[in-house]
Amino acid sequence: MRRPTVPRLGVGATLLTALATTLVLGACTGPAATPGPASPSATTATATGRGTPASTTTSAERAPLVVETVFDFTSLDPRVLVERSGLLVADAAYETLTTLDPEDPTTVLPGLAEWTMSPERNWLTLRLRPDATFSDGTRVTSDDVVFTLARARGLGGTAAQLLGPVGFTKVDDRTLTVITPGPNFALPAVLANPAFGILNADVVKQHGGAVGDGDTAGTWLSWNSAGSGPYVVAEADAGRSITLQPNPHWSGPSPVFTEIVVRNAPPAQQVRDIESGAADVVLDLPPDHADAMKLRPTVSSVAITSQTSPALAFLLLNDDQTVNRWTGNPDFVAAVRLGLDLEAVTRRAGPGAVPALGLVPRGLPGAFEPPVPAATTPPTPTGRATGTAAPSPTSAPASVATSAPTSVPTSVPTSAATPTPSGTAAPIPTATPTTPRAGDLAAARAALARSGYRGEPIRLSYASDRPLNGLDLRVVAAAIRDQLRPVGIRVVLAPAPMVKALSDYEKGLDVMGLWAWTPEYAEPEAALAFAPGGHLAHRARWVRGVSSAMDALTAATRTSYGDERPGAFARWQLQMEQFGPFVPLFQPAAHLAHGERVTAVPRTSIGSVDLAGIR
Repeated sequence: MRRPTVPRLGVGATLLTALATTLVLGACTGPAATPGPASPSATTATATGRGTPASTTTSAERAPLVVETVFDFTSLDPRVLVERSGLLVADAAYETLTTLDPEDPTTVLPGLAEWTMSPERNWLTLRLRPDATFSDGTRVTSDDVVFTLARARGLGGTAAQLLGPVGFTKVDDRTLTVITPGPNFALPAVLANPAFGILNADVVKQHGGAVGDGDTAGTWLSWNSAGSGPYVVAEADAGRSITLQPNPHWSGPSPVFTEIVVRNAPPAQQVRDIESGAADVVLDLPPDHADAMKLRPTVSSVAITSQTSPALAFLLLNDDQTVNRWTGNPDFVAAVRLGLDLEAVTRRAGPGAVPALGLVPRGLPGAFEPPVPAATTPPTPTGRATGTAAPSPTSAPASVATSAPTSVPTSVPTSAATPTPSGTAAPIPTATPTTPRAGDLAAARAALARSGYRGEPIRLSYASDRPLNGLDLRVVAAAIRDQLRPVGIRVVLAPAPMVKALSDYEKGLDVMGLWAWTPEYAEPEAALAFAPGGHLAHRARWVRGVSSAMDALTAATRTSYGDERPGAFARWQLQMEQFGPFVPLFQPAAHLAHGERVTAVPRTSIGSVDLAGIR
């Protein structure tokens, strides 16, 4: 039995195959306690995943498989890996306690362990596979798991922000429990992220590993691996390439390729190399090249696949008036939001991109999605819950629409009026944002006039050398600048190399920033990272306590359950649209290409590909 989740407010099942899981855990430790025995209503999963008995397929003696992508990481230490290219390697070198079904990432499957969740959803019992073995031939034990999770939590950072106040208890060498102080519905999905790849504790400790500030193993783990996955890191040339070779003690199906070279290459080079045969798989094909290549007979041997990415591109406006007096002004933020035509911005993102309708990306349960075409029979909600689907709120930032498509309900279930940040009652949303918001120039200019803004330059920051699924972000940045110019807002583009841009972004120094976020796990709770105090909100300096009403609404949304969850996430997204410092823009298309040496490139739930499954 799986717990009910938010029904999707529309359709979008094809996106589920692309859902990503980049993990973030919380920093404080809850008390460790041994739970009581599982009741019949507990959720139980039996190990049937990646660690199945070895197949009869033997590794083919082939030339190395060359995979090209844009490197967006600085270390292969799993706990700091939150970006796609790093997770690509981590997924091949490490196993996680749980895993996600690539066909439906909302389904959590056993990985290294079988798992049982208590009916109260506040503790998880994990039983390790008996055949789980590290690359040095030693068995994976509960001590390795406890060390891995405690190290990630103790060292802080992105991987520590989502785990929350958890405690770990070893029961025996193969059994342990993970306990939370309150219900944590997403914990099994959280543990599936490659950022929680289980480390060989003895090996990591030999290289300086520890729990807390005394850890120095990060340097060694930056370009080495200590996991139980199908591959090991054999060689690494920092910033250029990583060579993977099969794990001699891997108990699962044998990889087809006995060597994989993952190479750092800009999108333009990826196009040249896939056409010439210098690369076998490229992951960042630019949108304009993807369509053009399909029409050229000279590249008939190149297969191209495209799908909507789970990544959500968004605009950040810093809420701290000491950083910028205008982006922290609600009327200025409203002017930006009203002045942007999301359909037009999305067109600049290239073929296959879809406009964002909210902060929960399409394809996740709880997302606002386009209605079913009139010619089809309206389906029941596509989430796992079977209760009444919640309608979604209007996309207008300052008003509520009065009509809705007939394929969705027209009221949001609520037990009380949703409070606005000022503490007054807000109208309950009555319609769904089935189409992207169009720009409203008159309303934008009126909001700007109320703000008192007088044409001061507003810096728009973005990474100049970090394309989004092959998309050059300067194209989108220019579109934002051009759309806001008639409103009266003077946007100045401020590109910077990724290292500099990312550092400023993480420190909350961006005045206005163009970034993308991939859901950490396939539950709508992942989007609460945008809420006050969340790890994304931190980068906009939108902290807890600024709005007690938003804090209360976020807490109520986080703890909502069953039939309450659709309405809770609908109200939360509406309030974020009206009062938050973020403007969701679009989800880009992901274009992947492979040459004739490859027949299949399976995708993973982290929005990338399964290197061990390529054949």
